[in-house]
Amino acid sequence: MNEVRLELLLGKQVYDVDGKAVGRVEEVKAEARGADLYVVEYHLGAYSFFERLSALAIGRAVLTAIGAEKSGSKKAVPWDKLDMGDLGHLRVTCRETTLQTLN
Repeated sequence: MNEVRLELLLGKQVYDVDGKAVGRVEEVKAEARGADLYVVEYHLGAYSFFERLSALAIGRAVLTAIGAEKSGSKKAVPWDKLDMGDLGHLRVTCRETTLQTLN
């Protein structure tokens, strides 16, 4: 079992297999299974940052006011698609276009 301290991931830029920047890790979704927590997915992008702060409604208003485009602003990366072999250069094992965009 591999362990990574989550605070080391937050704010890190993530790239796809083509080297394109996908977004920064802003939120980690986990599920409780018995006494353990298992990471289900990572959320990337500006909207995820506000989600982490529990201020998503305010964040949407701010991002809309500054003209940030919503599409592509919040991506979900399944736990097994994030390559953490090099914590200094995180990457997803797919193209950005195949990642789920969240509302």
